[in-house]
Amino acid sequence: MSQQQQQVCPWCQMEITWDEELGPEPNCPHCYNELAEYRTVSIPLRKDGGIPFDEESNDDWNRYTRAAEQYLDAQEEVPECPQCQEYMVHAGEQIVSEAAFVPKTPSPMFPPFLKAPFRLDVFVCPHCFTVHQRLSSKDKAALVRRLGEEQD
Repeated sequence: MSQQQQQVCPWCQMEITWDEELGPEPNCPHCYNELAEYRTVSIPLRKDGGIPFDEESNDDWNRYTRAAEQYLDAQEEVPECPQCQEYMVHAGEQIVSEAAFVPKTPSPMFPPFLKAPFRLDVFVCPHCFTVHQRLSSKDKAALVRRLGEEQD
């Protein structure tokens, strides 16, 4: 009867038992990662013993992201950015006046789809700084009501 050798996979931490006659194989039978090419990453330490990429750092970006998270936590609705899928901060409302908006009508038979004045909710992505606008909730309801009445 042959003896068996034991090894621990550095990737999945599972104990591997190899038959002495067959010997070790190049891949872990549990996670299928290479066993011979285990790679390590060295992280240099600062003089004070801290890690240079410490998450508790008080640099400008970390203070900014913590502040942005507080704004997001205070919102009832948190849409995703169409660009990067991060959550967007509701930055305010934009009022569109009659002087700033020319409605488009597909034909003289149709009334304008949207009439000024109306409000747009303005959202800003705190990650990629994309600005996104959409019709305010109040004006959405007014649009649905108005177009429904005009169809009757």
